[in-house]
Formats: sequence, C-alpha cells, structure tokens
Amino acid sequence: MYGIAVSCVLITSVSMTTVLYNAARFKPSSQSSNYENFYSYLGVDGDYNGAVLSGHCMHTGFERTPWWIVDLLGQFDVQQIKLYNRNEDYISAIRVKNFTLDIFDEDPRQLANFPNITGHLCYNQTDPLETTPLLVNCRTSILGRYIRLSMTTDVNNPLHICEMEVLVGSSIYELINFDKLMNTKLVDTPMAQVQLSDSFFCVRECLQRRMSTYCTAVNWITSTRSCQLFSINPFVDLTARLITDQGTDLYIQRI
Repeated sequence: MYGIAVSCVLITSVSMTTVLYNAARFKPSSQSSNYENFYSYLGVDGDYNGAVLSGHCMHTGFERTPWWIVDLLGQFDVQQIKLYNRNEDYISAIRVKNFTLDIFDEDPRQLANFPNITGHLCYNQTDPLETTPLLVNCRTSILGRYIRLSMTTDVNNPLHICEMEVLVGSSIYELINFDKLMNTKLVDTPMAQVQLSDSFFCVRECLQRRMSTYCTAVNWITSTRSCQLFSINPFVDLTARLITDQGTDLYIQRI
C-alpha cells in the first residue's frame, strides 16, 4: 500500500473483561454493493457523523436484499449491538427497515446459498430504523465472529449505517495481522509510550490495549527500546504521515 518493504506479524490474544467493549471498530468488513464511494469500512471507522453525503457512512446500492458484514477476527461473546443511522435526512434514513442482525461462527460468504442463509439471530425489526442510535440486546449472548446486518424489502432500497458497535464481554481468541514497515516512522502524537525488551512485546502491548484505546499501530524504536502506541484509522492512506527513519519500524494493523 505504501511502496515500502513490508513483512507480516500475526498476534493472538484471549481477553476477559467485566465491561463491555466494541470489538468491531477498525475490523474488516464487506457489503453487497457500493453506492458511489460509501464503502463498507465507513461502518466501523469510529466516525459517528451521520451525514452520508459527506462520506461518513457505508451505503449499498439499491437492492431487494442488501447486506453488510463485519469480521471481528476472533470468536467473541456478543451481548449487545448498537446501530447509528444517517441523520441528515429523515426521509432517506427510514428506508432502513425490516432488517436483521445475525451472527455466524464461520464466514457466511463462503457457504452455499449465501446470502439466503440464517445465522444465530440476535435481533430483527420490521419498523424503520430511526435517526437516533439503536441499542439492542441479543436475545441471549451469542458466541461468534461474523456479524451481518441485512434487509429485505419489496422494492429496491439501500442499506446504510454510519457506525455499528458490537459490544462484547470476552473473546476466546482474536487474530490480528500487523504489517511491518521497516525503517519507517509514523509522525503523529502517540497515545502512550512504554519501554519494552523487543518489538514483539510492543505489538502485543498494542493488542492488549485494544479494549480501551483501539490501538492499531506502533512505532518500535530499536535504539531506545521505545514503543509508541497509536489509535489511528487503518483504512485511510497514511503516506503523508510516514517518514524514513533508520532503526524505527512501523507496525500497523492489516486491513
């Protein structure tokens, strides 16, 4: 993506927490179609602005059965889901109706008859989705990895949300790939800096902080054994914020 030598690091984590946290932010997603450039990642990029036409929300084309999926990159105990609809145009907003939230253990896109399959049902609603955020409790806590929002209509309509939060209490595992950009430094203000023995522990520190800070990148400075941690949107092009710096390696979450 950045024209720089890249290798890959895979980190695994198991987490338990007494406070629910959003496991969907900055995770891979896809949707049934794209309306202009309102791509799927705009539903999990941490931007809660409800103005679709300003580029803040995901938006499919006009279909009978549009869908959107986020991959949590691990098995999570899903308890609640929160939806943020577009809010700049009420008439357009309420086109989202007769929708379902279901959860899958494996990628449903690889299964026969997709999208005409059903996962573990968390919630469904026939009435329109309002412009105020909707917080739903799954009927029971559900263990799964893929969260699908889908809609069925009598006429062609788009599916759009400006953000989805998948609120979880724990994970069995979480697998995150980090791209390593050698001799490259992210020029930004870190949210934290710690001293560690090597780069592996630096990347692991980032993953362990995901529950509270959504860490997605680190600068590892070899000479000082400094680990700079960042919460940045990995979906945007960071080229303008990167410099060549011998002895510093940037690790950034792969998208």
